[in-house]
Formats: sequence, structure tokens, C-alpha cells
Amino acid sequence: MNRQALKDLLYGGIEEMTQNPRLFYRSSVGKEYSHWTEDGKENLSEFMNFMAQEMAKCRETEDDRRAKEMVIKELKTQ
Repeated sequence: MNRQALKDLLYGGIEEMTQNPRLFYRSSVGKEYSHWTEDGKENLSEFMNFMAQEMAKCRETEDDRRAKEMVIKELKTQ
């Protein structure tokens, strides 16, 4: 998965969770009174842990690709 896809997934996942009243209380009085429910906090934490793992995988893949490109470029110049 590429970096942009992860960004989209992160935003989309949080947005979807805020639409679920079991996970996020949306106050009609004002946004400052809206908040995550206890269940929402737990789900958000699990989601963020998952996303952090995916980001690490993405970074590793990107680093590996860049390293291979550098080697190939260096071999071509020899």
C-alpha cells in the first residue's frame, strides 16, 4: 500500500468512526461537547495501532525500493 492510500485510509477510517454514535458522541449543542465514547476510544486506539504498523511496512517498502534503485543506477554508471 502506498503512502497516499494510507493517508486516505486514515482519514476515511476516523471519519467513518465519528459517524457511528456508539463510538463518537456528536453534540447538537456545539462541537466542543462532542467526544469519543469509551468504546470509541478503544476502537480508535486499535485502529491507530493497525495504521502505525501499516505505515512502518510502507516506509520499509519505500526504503527498500529506493535502495534498489540506487544500486541499479550505480551499476548502470559503471
